[in-house]
Amino acid sequence: MEELSGVPCLVVTLCKSPNFGAYLQAFALKEVLTEYGYQVSFLNVYDTDNNKKRYRLLFRGWKRAPLSALFNVRKLIAFKKAERKIKIVSRHELSRYKVAFIGSDEVWSVTNGTFNSVPEFFGLDLPGLLTFSYAPSIGNSGLEDMKRYPGFIQGIKEIDMLSVRDYESLQVAVKLAHRNDTAMVLDPTFLYDFAADEKEFNAETPYLLVYTYGFDPDIIEEVKFYAKKMGLKVISVGFYHSWVDKNISCGPFEFLSAVKGAECIITDTFHGSIFAIKYRKNFLSYGRHKNKVAHLLGSLGLSDNLVDAGFLSGGRIIETDYSEVESRLSSLIDNSRNYLERCNSLVII
Repeated sequence: MEELSGVPCLVVTLCKSPNFGAYLQAFALKEVLTEYGYQVSFLNVYDTDNNKKRYRLLFRGWKRAPLSALFNVRKLIAFKKAERKIKIVSRHELSRYKVAFIGSDEVWSVTNGTFNSVPEFFGLDLPGLLTFSYAPSIGNSGLEDMKRYPGFIQGIKEIDMLSVRDYESLQVAVKLAHRNDTAMVLDPTFLYDFAADEKEFNAETPYLLVYTYGFDPDIIEEVKFYAKKMGLKVISVGFYHSWVDKNISCGPFEFLSAVKGAECIITDTFHGSIFAIKYRKNFLSYGRHKNKVAHLLGSLGLSDNLVDAGFLSGGRIIETDYSEVESRLSSLIDNSRNYLERCNSLVII
């Protein structure tokens, strides 16, 4: 959209989190907004305490698994390199911007112990800026958790255009902030084609990719059993697990290629499911207990991919029916783009 050419735009999200999903959602939103003509920067919300939490998360458990420390050092270096692809600015530079897009990711989660909630996640302390939310989530926080932060709820009430990415976050917007105009949109990773950004990844062997913070022991055993039966090596990317055949510490763009090259994928995460779907992989998710995962797969007609422990022990194979996905995803992408275009129409040069 030429009329937006050069408009300085700020994205408020977890842009420095050493997590593939967090980084790639931020990168995708930047690329989409750039297509519309914005000059995109990211607000640095990482004060001393948030930086401590970021590093503490990365290196927890190293005494139990010392090799994980080296793994995570390499991962941190890879993410530092990836940060060069986004421009991060301080709060002192707010006056340079006209527009702020808040989200996506779990920026509305007030119970996530990996970061501190900041006022800007809720549209506060952004004086003079048009504020739009794009696909924020409350994560595993609930209505009662959110009620403890009336200032944040007031901020949500005053955001100029509001959207969320899942049903639980919609309930916060409607029931607490009384915003019946809230749109439901897709995570921005669905709006962007990462093909040109993939970095080479060669495992040199057929592999089953696992993407998880950690599986329960019974799930680990059935994953290993299935991989052996199918003649696949088990590779973990992004997280160190002592039970897999190979741990890969890499940056977000190598992660894309790792997903692309996998024979199949087993995950329990939101973005693990998203990228399995984007690359049309056969996959399973043990994330039934995560509302955002259940909502995502249900909206795309993939609820059968949500399984419980024991699924692979019964002789089943991993295969995904994508027959409904194309039409459903196309409609949801159109709705998400339409929301962004409505936001853009409010921007006055």
